[in-house]
Amino acid sequence: MDIRKTDKNKIPATAFIAAVLLLLILPVVFMNFKADQISEYENKKLADWPEFEPSEDYIEAVDTYINDRIGFREGSIALYTEANDALFKTMVNPLFMWGEDGNIYYKDKDYIAAYQRLNTDREYIDSMVGFLEKTNDYLESKDIKFLYFVCPDKKTIYPEHFPKTVHVNTQNESVLEYLDERMSRSDVEYIDPKDWLMAAKENVLLYNKMYDVTHWNDRGAFIGHKLIDEKIQQWFDDVPPLREEDFDVDIVHMDSLDNAKFAIDEDVPLYVLRDDGMADYTELLKPDMLCNTDTFYTHHINPEAPNNRRLLVFTDSYFQSYQKFYDDRFREVYFVHRQNYDYVQYFVNLTFPDMVIFETAERSISSEMPLMADFDGYYYEPAYNGDNNYTANPGVTYDVTGTDGGVVEGNRIILDPADTTSIFRMDAVLNVPEGMGRVDVYARTDDECMETDYCELHRRSEEEGVNRFSLSIQRRYLIPSRIELFAVDEKTNDTFLLETFEVTYNE
Repeated sequence: MDIRKTDKNKIPATAFIAAVLLLLILPVVFMNFKADQISEYENKKLADWPEFEPSEDYIEAVDTYINDRIGFREGSIALYTEANDALFKTMVNPLFMWGEDGNIYYKDKDYIAAYQRLNTDREYIDSMVGFLEKTNDYLESKDIKFLYFVCPDKKTIYPEHFPKTVHVNTQNESVLEYLDERMSRSDVEYIDPKDWLMAAKENVLLYNKMYDVTHWNDRGAFIGHKLIDEKIQQWFDDVPPLREEDFDVDIVHMDSLDNAKFAIDEDVPLYVLRDDGMADYTELLKPDMLCNTDTFYTHHINPEAPNNRRLLVFTDSYFQSYQKFYDDRFREVYFVHRQNYDYVQYFVNLTFPDMVIFETAERSISSEMPLMADFDGYYYEPAYNGDNNYTANPGVTYDVTGTDGGVVEGNRIILDPADTTSIFRMDAVLNVPEGMGRVDVYARTDDECMETDYCELHRRSEEEGVNRFSLSIQRRYLIPSRIELFAVDEKTNDTFLLETFEVTYNE
């Protein structure tokens, strides 16, 4: 036997085995072990290492972690995605899909079902409109203007570019069709800009072909906010109109999708306010305010504004970047995520707005909102519109359960000038004599009368069987002054004083 020949034959086999072992070992060696990682191509958070627990769920979680973190995964996805696009014009992406004529559309299953008119939930839309009607009644009782605005999807304004393979059941009502009909039977001021956008699209692109296709672009947004401004001009004679000449329109080149790493080539419009005297106070209240989420929260103050008006907007991502359409026209502009449904009354009493806008994206009504918002039994504490005359207190007392931004000692609210907390909050429990009905608590300063309850707190009180109330007020409004804490018996409408607080600063 020729030993040299045998050794020669072993070389390819050894090299093959070494290569296979290398392919098995290297992905493990180059695993991504860092916490809080994001996949740019899939636009998702990679799984973190799970806490140990003796269960099948733990084994599945470990398997998910390995699949998400294995070495070279991102590069492999990138190669696969780009090859499919180049060779087959197919978008391998969990969020997006190709439509017609070079357009990209959102690929969410609820989004597609809404296009097909398969998931118009009339019962849920009715409950949402009921919430809007309660909100309108509450704000109207406080002389605050209210407007509801719905933002149409790209599929609604440009259905001709949606994938032809997706068919529509034209016998069914779409989400917007039913919403329009339902809102027509309501007293709520309502804007659906669909007809204006459909007319305008003949002359200008209102939703980008590829970049940020889940929203309109700045040209489409300007049309929508111009419709809002028509209402503003009817209501307030001291708010300047929204004018296109107050903006520069820049054209910005985009080479990748906004929510996923996918190569595109598109120029998009960007409106830039020319004379922006706004100051960003977003971090003033954010650390101390109560909310479900502070995503999208912004607070802008413009000392050069021609009025003292405040605007409060409950928004989702459709309005996220459009404070610029209001910053030069209102003294203060607050944008709050609309997912804070149960905190609407809280924010109204915290910000003292002249106008409230509630906005939702069309797609959210059939996807995210039913999962996040339950409008059944929604509660607003009635606004107090009576006088300052009090009857004898029938024995109602309260216990302070906590304070923030100051302390309560007897009938004194004591603030520390060195304390940087932006909101003074006093939480308390009301003690009502047996036999009395529901009692509502209010606080009155020299300038404002505030409710001290709101839906989230009310629901918690009902669950616990305790009558809670909470006073929250921005400390910048608490100059040394007096605050009257009073209550109203809902059954008899009797109004009686609980406490008169002296607001002072410690020495």
